Amino acid sequence: MEVSGSFLYGNTEQTIFSSRGGLSRADSLWGIRVDGRFLIGVASINGTRVMDRRSWLVSTSIDRHPEDTHTQFVLASVERSFELRIDQRVNAGVGYKYVIECDTLYKLDLSVAVLGELNALPQPVAGQPGPAPVVRSELTRLSTRLRYRNQFTDRLNFDHVTWYRPELLAPARFLASSLTAVQYQLTKVAGLRLSFQNEYDSLAQGRGARSNHNGQILIGVNSRF
Repeated sequence: MEVSGSFLYGNTEQTIFSSRGGLSRADSLWGIRVDGRFLIGVASINGTRVMDRRSWLVSTSIDRHPEDTHTQFVLASVERSFELRIDQRVNAGVGYKYVIECDTLYKLDLSVAVLGELNALPQPVAGQPGPAPVVRSELTRLSTRLRYRNQFTDRLNFDHVTWYRPELLAPARFLASSLTAVQYQLTKVAGLRLSFQNEYDSLAQGRGARSNHNGQILIGVNSRF
């Protein structure tokens, strides 16, 4: 479980609150994991406080022989994002993961998957005021993920994960995200965590978002049981 946030003041005032939670179970045959996250942000624009960020995501994965170097898996997720103008995005697919591990010092894994995706996305019409009509679509993506973890000391660890998901038939239209975190373990179950998260959707501005990027730096407390 993780609770974190950030606050900016001065020329720009913004408050962000974020929470994450995950549940996992694994043995030599199967591993299953369910994760969820929620983020909301409020900013001051021309002296008025407005919500400029609100997103959530729930994902799950099932790995076959999760302790092996070569692993097959299935995964699925559903998400919504106000800042990237995503009413709903659902995907599911199958993939393969290759793991390199050095005792307990570091772990590197690379995975590739093929995903089917269902979208409900607003599509603004030029000259038409009011809310943009929502268009539903189906497509296939190629998903690649690189994750690196390093246990520097008994208390200090580093974790980085990068996703890249182009459309299979149109590689110029893609999603990308990265999460980099440093955690200092305060007790056996609680740690102080500094993280930088960035998301990129190549079509977000075309749907009315202010930017294709969505990023934040957060500091919080992480607990593991």
